[in-house]
Amino acid sequence: MKNQLKLITLFSLTILSLIGLPIHAKTEAYECAADKTWFTNPSMPTEVKKSAPDGQSNFCDFYQFSWQAFIYLMSPSGKDSSQRNFQVTSNYPILEVSKDKKPVNSCDDTITENTFFISLDKAHGLPERIHQAGDSATIYDQQGDVVYYDVKFSRNMCNVADIKTRNNFPSGTTEMKTAWKVLKDGEKDNYFTIVTDIGTQKNVTLGMIGYHLAIATTDHPEFVWATFEQKNNAPDCTNPQTTPVKGWSFTSNQCADLLKKNSVLPLECNFNTAQSSTSIKGKPTEICRVYPYGTDQADPNAPENLGTLTSLNTNVAALLTGDMAVFKNYFNVGALWVSDIKEGSTISNQRGSLRLANTVAETTFQNVDLNPKTNQGFISNCFGCHGFEGTGLTTNKNTTSGGLSHIFDDIAAGVGECLDVQAGPIMDNSKAKAICGGTSGACENSSNILKWNGQWTTTVPGKMSVCGCCGS
Repeated sequence: MKNQLKLITLFSLTILSLIGLPIHAKTEAYECAADKTWFTNPSMPTEVKKSAPDGQSNFCDFYQFSWQAFIYLMSPSGKDSSQRNFQVTSNYPILEVSKDKKPVNSCDDTITENTFFISLDKAHGLPERIHQAGDSATIYDQQGDVVYYDVKFSRNMCNVADIKTRNNFPSGTTEMKTAWKVLKDGEKDNYFTIVTDIGTQKNVTLGMIGYHLAIATTDHPEFVWATFEQKNNAPDCTNPQTTPVKGWSFTSNQCADLLKKNSVLPLECNFNTAQSSTSIKGKPTEICRVYPYGTDQADPNAPENLGTLTSLNTNVAALLTGDMAVFKNYFNVGALWVSDIKEGSTISNQRGSLRLANTVAETTFQNVDLNPKTNQGFISNCFGCHGFEGTGLTTNKNTTSGGLSHIFDDIAAGVGECLDVQAGPIMDNSKAKAICGGTSGACENSSNILKWNGQWTTTVPGKMSVCGCCGS
């Protein structure tokens, strides 16, 4: 009977997808409720609940954690109702870089440098202050306006001296990356907006179109990775939704029509491709969503993931009123975490939306391939770029090695701190230069802003050493 129930659920999900409706699992097993107190008394969750019969966390627990955090961060601040909680820089500083793209002090009380970027790189080892849409890409909406990004982080990440002594980031460590588009008249009602100066442009109205959220907890030092999108960004590539009255932000009406008429992506639209650029105006990027909710129907636990996620999305939307009503126009695309924190973030240990990607943050990285025979050793979901070494591997640090956080290097360099980056065994000074220094050395392999300072130390004789790495 259990297998029959799963088969019926999967069939129902497939039919709903084919007719272009949101996917909702109707079985009680996949119902996921929203808590009214998230809205009446917003608070940042500190840990993922454990509601499963075996005393572990189930899919609903993780998605409730993600939504509760998002709702808190988007709620008006108790100290200043004109700001949302995530905008309060005393709690969540914003990443700053100089005009020559060098990290500056993002932990002081003043914002003096650049905070908006037109691209943020997804390549391993590069700080996420440049090239965000994948492959160093820059994307443009259908008006030809560039997409902007900013990066925020929890204030505790400024405690660099403490964090770099730890194997894992402290519970509560939070990173946020927001994607913004320039809004035209008549668009503002459907977006959370800000008015800001960008370079020489004054009083520019921007609307939030994407939001990455990563939070570390005691039980999940790998971070729980979640991403949200504005519902009018782009259609699904397969069985696309009906075009909104005012059109898609990143799909032309012509290409949206061609999607409906073709079983394969029309070549003339050149979907999900983008180039690196520094211009604020450019040719509109044609985008469609490769894996709705970051899930393929054949993925492990796909019915549970889809049913739980879409159920909670629906239940949350019903409670978004007043100051929070604008967020009815947003949805949780999915989340990603690991099952056993003692192990690393290999695909067999990952749970949630295994093919998770945001259309405006990983535009060109959406073809997430889970097959080791064809993916050339790289899975382009969150853990493909943010590697986690399990807690069972006590010789490895997730804070200063491995790339779990791409911005911690920037923060450390900005406040003048150096980092000890793990480098395997170093036997003597003659070997240290080759292992620590140069473009292929441990420092620059960890982050392209780090350079070897000439120092190294053995931490585990014959097994592990660290290189002293400082911001360039």
